[in-house]
Amino acid sequence: MKRLTASDLTLFKWHYQRHRGTKQKAFNLDTKVLVGQLYPQLGEASLVPNPRVPLDLYLYGPGLAPANNLQRKILKQQKNWRLNGELVDSPVEAPELYNVLAPGDFALFEFSGEVMPTTANVVLVARGQFEDSGIHRELVRRFPEGSMHSLDDFVVQDVLSLAAPPAGHPLYDWADTSLLEDAALGGALGAAAINARRGSRGVSPEDFIRSRRNAEATGVAGEELLNEWLERARLARRVREFEWTSSKNAVAPYDFWVKDASNQTRLVDAKSTSGEFANPLHLSLMELKVAVKGADCYDICRLYEVTEGSAKMRIAKNIGPSLEPILEVLSTLPGGVTVDSISLQPDVLKFAPEVYALDMSDTDGHE
Repeated sequence: MKRLTASDLTLFKWHYQRHRGTKQKAFNLDTKVLVGQLYPQLGEASLVPNPRVPLDLYLYGPGLAPANNLQRKILKQQKNWRLNGELVDSPVEAPELYNVLAPGDFALFEFSGEVMPTTANVVLVARGQFEDSGIHRELVRRFPEGSMHSLDDFVVQDVLSLAAPPAGHPLYDWADTSLLEDAALGGALGAAAINARRGSRGVSPEDFIRSRRNAEATGVAGEELLNEWLERARLARRVREFEWTSSKNAVAPYDFWVKDASNQTRLVDAKSTSGEFANPLHLSLMELKVAVKGADCYDICRLYEVTEGSAKMRIAKNIGPSLEPILEVLSTLPGGVTVDSISLQPDVLKFAPEVYALDMSDTDGHE
């Protein structure tokens, strides 16, 4: 998040023409955030002077204005990093769009790109724009000082919850991570909530595909972390043996086969989310059938707030009896009709309290 100054605003043509004597056509970017927190590779010695990073730029807002797609660049001038390029003019369909911006307004950046930034989605928030006023007020309250800050999804969610901008505000896109994850996994509630919040803008095919890939990557990361946790449990003799079944059979109705300390066989499925524990769980029909009718106990390990190297976890053991009524209802559907999967809230199952904070930097582990 960047607090815009008068010199930042001269990136926009209307402001540049009214700011006599200026030559700057760029947003200044704080090196401590851009390089120190987001892209440390930018700080490495360059083989060319004044290195330039091409950027696919999407400007949203102020207010409910849709994306204005431009090609710009991030470059280093002396010791400063800037979002630079040609002057940005208001789009033809909204010729005064950027005129409302003023010093003290905000630009919220979402960068994409693993090693270097390749794309930036920027939401412009103007105090003088009705749809932005509540967001602006909340950002000022939370960040009274400093020109640039790094934000996480939870901060954006809190800001939107308190500011309550109208449906269709582009900042909702940033707080829809869990909803997009749910929709990408087939969740009807997630899709309905996104349509309600985003209005007619919906979700582009590219964003939906990216969300599906992110959900799949989260699932893999959760299984890797659970595999590491089970290995530690085996070394501590809390588990006799186990197998990561889904790593060998992608269509298996469970992820792990486990023999616990009492020599009982348990089937374990990892349900992972990058969001909070309360996000919906998704079970395939085959998982449901094996959990209810299978000979072995079927456990769900709910991994949440999953990152590449850490997660929180809660376990619901022997979920079959709790889900048996659901399977009975599904068996009453007309012939030729099959349900492929179900979504359910975690509180439908009896989850134990958080038993482990998985952290790959913790070599010994803890419970």
